[in-house]
Amino acid sequence: MTTNRIIACGLSTVLCALLCWSIFTNVGDLRTWILLGTGTALGILYTIFGRLPEWIVDYSGGAITDDDDPSNISPRIYLPTIIGAIALATIALFVGLRFI
Repeated sequence: MTTNRIIACGLSTVLCALLCWSIFTNVGDLRTWILLGTGTALGILYTIFGRLPEWIVDYSGGAITDDDDPSNISPRIYLPTIIGAIALATIALFVGLRFI
């Protein structure tokens, strides 16, 4: 398993946990749940296959590009950004729960 697939698996797990939490605590609306579910599904597909299936790339009309495309942003840029955003959201959640 490559580093990208391991990180995608971790991010999918976080998104799935957030989806379950938001459904069981009735936080957010249907659009939020659909967005979290779609992100989880795409992350799981990437983790399993190592890339998105061709039918998803074709269905997007080219908006989602293949990982080998040089015009994509480097994982060295977007992965730390995503991890930092998740860390900030986690810190904000714990700080918010601390003051409730």
